[in-house]
Order: sequence, then structure tokens, then C-alpha cells
Amino acid sequence: MKAFLVKLQPYVHWLLLIFIIIYIISGLGILYFQIIQPLSFGLLSKALSYKIHLYLLIPFAVLLILHIIIVLMKRR
Repeated sequence: MKAFLVKLQPYVHWLLLIFIIIYIISGLGILYFQIIQPLSFGLLSKALSYKIHLYLLIPFAVLLILHIIIVLMKRR
């Protein structure tokens, strides 16, 4: 199990980084939609930002838990 998680580590870390960036941008798109919408050329509206932010919550939590488990298992 430990060997499998070590092989999975780079993928989990990169995916978590991507999800964090998207999560922050979508959160800013909800709060500061007047700024984010023109910067994204109208692609990221307040409603779309909210949907992205909402739908990423569970995958983000799963990746975060996997990241924590992998780091804790490597310390042993």
C-alpha cells in the first residue's frame, strides 16, 4: 500500500495544486465578479464561478486527504 501511495504522490500533489488554483480563482470570481469577468473575457461569470467552486469541493477534499495521508506515511 505504501509503495502504491508513493507512486501516486506526484499526481496527487500536482492535481491538488491545480485544484487549489482553480478554487481560488473561482472564489475570487464569486466575490469580485466585476473584475474577474472582464479579465476572463466574459468566460467566468459569477454563476459559473459559483458552480465551479461548489463542484470542486468534494474532489478538493479527497485530494487534500490523500495528500495528508501520503505525507504522513512517508514520515514513518
